[in-house]
Amino acid sequence: MHFGPAVHQGFAASGGIATTSLKPQVSGVDPALMDDVRSTVPSSAAGAVDIAPGIRTLTPAEVAHLDRARAHLRSAAIDVTDSAAIGALLHRARTSWATGPSSAPPAAMILALGVGVGDLLIARVPGARWALHNGSAHPTPTVVSSSGLDAALPLTDVRSKWMTGCTPTWVGEYVAAAAAHLVVGADIAVPAALPNPPEPAALPSPRLAGDDLPRTPADLPHPPSSAVQDLALGALEHALDAVLTTPADPHPFALVDGGSGPQVHSFDGEPSHAQHVAREWVRASGAVRGAVAWYGSLPTPEAGDAPAVLVEASDAHEPSLVVAHRYALAIPAGQGRARPARAIGEPIILGQGDALL
Repeated sequence: MHFGPAVHQGFAASGGIATTSLKPQVSGVDPALMDDVRSTVPSSAAGAVDIAPGIRTLTPAEVAHLDRARAHLRSAAIDVTDSAAIGALLHRARTSWATGPSSAPPAAMILALGVGVGDLLIARVPGARWALHNGSAHPTPTVVSSSGLDAALPLTDVRSKWMTGCTPTWVGEYVAAAAAHLVVGADIAVPAALPNPPEPAALPSPRLAGDDLPRTPADLPHPPSSAVQDLALGALEHALDAVLTTPADPHPFALVDGGSGPQVHSFDGEPSHAQHVAREWVRASGAVRGAVAWYGSLPTPEAGDAPAVLVEASDAHEPSLVVAHRYALAIPAGQGRARPARAIGEPIILGQGDALL
């Protein structure tokens, strides 16, 4: 894990990925068990119901199609509920294909892996379910939020990573960030706040001398676990994407991981109070690790403060990791040279705080 460019594909719909040089299937998975799965979606939409523009429910034939893909993923003899196991299989399979003789991408295997990643996402986001994105020339199974207004395309994103390559940890990172995408901003009930919620511990402040800041998590006095780094980076990436693309003010959100993957909630209301409630929710969750993301500002070397997204994450009873990313607000036409909102620089490690839970 490193703090730098994006680590997962986007969640918007995209067209098919062009096939380039083609390689063989994974060692350790019986190709015969993967080859008889159709890699295309049945075309009939009889009985389907529109959820949102360009999104409809799956037909029974399409549900059966995904079920066949699940059966073939299980034939790989891995724990299909474990993002690390699916990530390792994807990495191993893709590496074997990329380094072997020229052959077509194993479409059935890629489909099965994509369905497995989508099922992990559904297990982590209340109300999420499979649907069909039919707003393009290539109808694609998609995972939609409970409202049906937000979607992730795990099949498309897994195929993209198959073509470009990924690390064994990509699936866990993707699921964490996609879960945040599907639920941030949703109207979700949260525990009632305490009458006088405690103030969060003071967070480390970045010093203007860049060389004084820790460059990697390993430079910290108490290096956080890889799982905490993944959680923090996924939350930071989503928080930055939300503030750069959403006109309305984004809300603080929290993620907790009880061992079966991240669960995510957003928190409405006055920002400082919403952050209090988010921290209280994490503390009361009983999870093995958690993170809180919010919006504030940080000093810049040039002049004054710049708006920033901030994330604090920790394992239970362990010091937290605090990271941030500065950004510049959009300048509308008529107020000078118009420009969109944009990220400034790279993610910053601010330091460590007290355990969140």
